[in-house]
Amino acid sequence: MPSPSSSSSATPADTGDKASDPSLLSLSHLTPSSDPSHPFSSWPSITPNPIGRLVLLTPEVTRNAISQCVQTGKRFSLDWSVYPSGARMYGRACGQHTIKRVDQGPSTKSEAESRNTGDRENADLAEIKKNTFHPCFDDFIEINTQSSTQWDYFLHYSYPHSGLFFGGLTEEQIRTEDTGDFGVAAIARAGGVQTRAILLDIPLYLSQKNLPPNPPLANPPPTKLTFDVFQDVLAHFNIQPRVGDMLIVRTGFEDAVIESNSTGEEIKASWWGVEQCSEIIEWIWENGIVTVGTDNPTFENWPVSPNELQLHPVLLSGMGIMICELMRLNEIAEECKKLNRWEFFFSSNPLMIEHGVASPPNAVAIF
Repeated sequence: MPSPSSSSSATPADTGDKASDPSLLSLSHLTPSSDPSHPFSSWPSITPNPIGRLVLLTPEVTRNAISQCVQTGKRFSLDWSVYPSGARMYGRACGQHTIKRVDQGPSTKSEAESRNTGDRENADLAEIKKNTFHPCFDDFIEINTQSSTQWDYFLHYSYPHSGLFFGGLTEEQIRTEDTGDFGVAAIARAGGVQTRAILLDIPLYLSQKNLPPNPPLANPPPTKLTFDVFQDVLAHFNIQPRVGDMLIVRTGFEDAVIESNSTGEEIKASWWGVEQCSEIIEWIWENGIVTVGTDNPTFENWPVSPNELQLHPVLLSGMGIMICELMRLNEIAEECKKLNRWEFFFSSNPLMIEHGVASPPNAVAIF
């Protein structure tokens, strides 16, 4: 059973934040890519923590993000609705919402009956209730957290073949809620994700480079998001990553969701995203990225063979890095372009679901 975080020593690196432990950025913590059970895993070298890589999100990181990123105060919601559900795919159930009236309504005991029993006080109350219009409602929501914008927590997607989750947790432990402090509620208790986000706007990059556009559902796309392209996008927008950042990749998938919602047809499970390669995995680790996000459902190219390198199990079950998926990014992409800066303050606090494997993010971008 995983226990609270501690780290072994490694070659120090400059974190840019005195409160962070530079040794946590060393690739020496990661298991080899050839590991048959859990490649690129930070455990057992670093004892797993229920908040995963968010241990790098110190108060100093959040304070600096606020002071540097919040300039205009303009705010944008990044979530699709949980009801009706934001995206139709994989046959997953859509959200259900029921409204129920819960006030007592008019008294069933008449005023005359109350007076006959000498209960003048209740008789007066019955008369007031009878003549007062005062409805009260509760609502009941049933959702699949994967059917709209969501945080994938470390208990969502295991390593193929071994079936292991973060820290070595198993399917049986997750199914029986025997995960100790591990669950998406741990993120909520820690105050959520309050940090600087950097946006890699791939459609804009392709346009400004005079390259053909990548249709959201193309796989493979005309321009693959390889590590070389990834680095060129960072340089093109002059983005300098810092420890504690959230990395967000825009593919244009929001347009596919809009079209699906207008036609009522499910989105077929094929789209492009970040290429599955060791260089990007190592870049994310060495740069102290604490979470990643995207507008598509997986962050990476999909589908992918279980025998190929996958980013989902490495990020979630190997490194303890949550993935925010199906984000609404079109509006903030326009704002970033307008301001000519591809950074903003990102705020999200998931639901307090003990042993939960995912949650709506309730995410906001502040410029």
